[in-house]
Amino acid sequence: MMGSWRLNVGFGGFGAILTFLFSLSNNPLGTTFMRSLYAFIVFAAIAFVVSLVLGQLMNPNKKVEEIETPDQDRGTVLDVMTPDEGDSLSEMMKEQWADGKGETIKGFQPLQPQRLVSLDNPNPEEVVQAIRRLTDE
Repeated sequence: MMGSWRLNVGFGGFGAILTFLFSLSNNPLGTTFMRSLYAFIVFAAIAFVVSLVLGQLMNPNKKVEEIETPDQDRGTVLDVMTPDEGDSLSEMMKEQWADGKGETIKGFQPLQPQRLVSLDNPNPEEVVQAIRRLTDE
């Protein structure tokens, strides 16, 4: 345990005095003393738990029980093996090269965009078509 019983009693006394001061103006004297006693007990318990947890965390001498494994075999065997997925990988690549219909695509096919129109002499019908395409009408 990290602290002593004085730390727990001191923190409990601090909580009791704080509760006494806040409760004195609104409650009768008997109720104030009873609430101060309860506050002393609660604050002392909190201080005990906190000091117990900190004592366990801060004590480097105690070690967790180690898993029982022979020390002579530790670190000598390393099993690094990946399964052979060559066949499934090649099937996936064949499916990607297919056009979605089971037919394979032959070679490279460049995109064939629509012909661009110059803006010097625009055709009114082409401008209307372009505006309709842009507005999705």
